[in-house]
Amino acid sequence: MSSETDLLPSDVSDLPLIRIASDLSMMAWEQMVAWRGSLGTQLDASVVDTKTSPNDLVTLADAQIESLVRGYLAKVRPGDAMVGEEGAPALDPTEFFDAQFLRRLSSFDPSGNDLIDMSDRSQDATDSNRPLEWHVDPIDGTVNYVRSIEHYAFSVGVCESGEVHGRGLDEDRWLIGLVASPGLNATWFGVKGRGAYRVEGRLSEAGAGTSKSRIPAKRLRGTPAGLSGRLLATGFAYTGDNRGPQLAKLFTLMDGYDDIRRCGSAAIDLCMLAEGRVNSYAERGLGIYDYAGGGVIAEESGAYVHRGGSGGPTAAAESEREVRRLIASI
Repeated sequence: MSSETDLLPSDVSDLPLIRIASDLSMMAWEQMVAWRGSLGTQLDASVVDTKTSPNDLVTLADAQIESLVRGYLAKVRPGDAMVGEEGAPALDPTEFFDAQFLRRLSSFDPSGNDLIDMSDRSQDATDSNRPLEWHVDPIDGTVNYVRSIEHYAFSVGVCESGEVHGRGLDEDRWLIGLVASPGLNATWFGVKGRGAYRVEGRLSEAGAGTSKSRIPAKRLRGTPAGLSGRLLATGFAYTGDNRGPQLAKLFTLMDGYDDIRRCGSAAIDLCMLAEGRVNSYAERGLGIYDYAGGGVIAEESGAYVHRGGSGGPTAAAESEREVRRLIASI
């Protein structure tokens, strides 16, 4: 990347919410890599448990990452709410990580050996003084993670506090989204009204050795005009009772598409849409934390996004008309 248009704007990289989300993703990245060696092909019950079915997995890594995120936000944004998938208790990062790692966090004050309360920092582009909700999926794509398939990621989406758990979700409340994947060595993020971007590796370490105002980044604008073929990203339920109706509707859902892609991570599916690797995305049965980060990224790339609340139909495509068709088909 050589042109100025391939550099991350400082009014995005310097946003307090982005800096906080970057810290969260760095902690998650660190622990996903650390835990990976403990997860063998036998899916050892000492580190892996199941949720709704034998393939709907939860690991100790999930719970630990969520605990660290909760402990971090309790100090850095104490007035905000965190909504996580696992319901894990808070764990103070300053008591968990060593000093060398902590010094890499934007919100760490070495002189006080603690995290800084950033609640009073201007949100700039987000223009929000209201309490916020942080919707976190510590590892989206846990089955992939356990089985050493690279499509797994930490995901966080931030919205203004309010009634966000039902249908008719107020789309304008979503402020930022960030998805970070160690397996794909990439971080995607979007800021309301300021676009969506991808950097290679961790955002906190992108452009190492250069000015923070010169971080190499790719601006995401969806599928380029003239690209042949059409791909739809989707996912299926783990249990047969829910999977049957999904499969019965698959023929109608795929109308106008040449093939489907099923990565096993809604967050990464939405980032692929933002990058133009797939044309559309549709799935029913997600939790808000599943699409919270990726939904902002897809929307800021130019896609139309319908958020299905908890369990409803979620869809994203290049036109509002196609989003409505997808919703009616799943």
